[in-house]
Amino acid sequence: MSWDNTKDGGDSWGVPGGMDPMKVMQVASSYWHSCVLHAGNRLDLFNLMDGKGKDLDTLVKETGADRRCLDTLLSALVSIGFLERDGDRFWNSPLSQTFLTTSSKYYQGGIVYMFENWYKAWGGLYETVKTGKPTALMHKEYSDQETRDYMMGMHNRALSQADVLTSMFNLTGKKQLMDVGCGPSTFAVKFCEAYPGLNAVAMDREQNLKIAKEIVDMYGMQSRVKLQPGDYNTDSLGTGNDAMLLSSMTNQESPDNVRKLLKKCYDSMNKDGVIMIQEQLLHADKKGPQLAAMIGVNQIINTTLGKSYSTAEMESILRDVGFVDVSSKQMEPPSPFIMVSGYKR
Repeated sequence: MSWDNTKDGGDSWGVPGGMDPMKVMQVASSYWHSCVLHAGNRLDLFNLMDGKGKDLDTLVKETGADRRCLDTLLSALVSIGFLERDGDRFWNSPLSQTFLTTSSKYYQGGIVYMFENWYKAWGGLYETVKTGKPTALMHKEYSDQETRDYMMGMHNRALSQADVLTSMFNLTGKKQLMDVGCGPSTFAVKFCEAYPGLNAVAMDREQNLKIAKEIVDMYGMQSRVKLQPGDYNTDSLGTGNDAMLLSSMTNQESPDNVRKLLKKCYDSMNKDGVIMIQEQLLHADKKGPQLAAMIGVNQIINTTLGKSYSTAEMESILRDVGFVDVSSKQMEPPSPFIMVSGYKR
């Protein structure tokens, strides 16, 4: 018996329409791949092989792992492209050397750790859907080191995205940008870098701002980027804002909270101010994209109110609170985000 999807009946399974019968199995077992990556990352294998290959015995000694099991894990990492192998000698692939070693300016290992932290919560998705209650809370307390690793990973990812973002809007003549939920403050810094007459207020939780300060200091923007601790749902957004930036945050909130937040943004802005929302949004028909749909699932698991929003829903809320000339646009690669913007006239 074969899995030949080009045949009907006979000695095959007779799968209709040329469908791939392994697609279900690939999706059902896809967590195998992520678990292999998480184990390699937690064992610090990529840093142990940063710029140099090592044999199996050396890696067993340095990790304290079981030889048979480590050999099996290393083979799996080779098979999915994170390591290369010659006999019992292993070394990083270009992919892991670039993104999973702390010596690289593109390091993403902290974000990988964060996804591992969510793994158990995702296992409770069925219960979340049945009960409407999250299996975890995204804003639980993380150690300073965990926060730093994650935020620096966000900064590294944001650098190339910032070039796309700053080229989409002309902020010449604008005096003040407010970055709401700024994370590492990368976007605020890069906007100020692109527009010499612009200053920024970057708002987030105190723990995140400790890392944002490192980024601001790194770029010498202390006099132009003000770090403001606060909760965007409960605290004032000030006045005199010529531009507002919201990144990867609206899907954590209920429709009512999003509406209240965008109204607060509108009320804090000067005439002719622009609001920029870069977010993982569903298309108007809610058939995708896949990443936006999956982020929506992550929100129901990790927040009490979050969900996926579509471009049509976000545009509608912006118009309802007073913004005009509202539009949506897929951002250019390497950004995976959709930009929704509007103006206060």
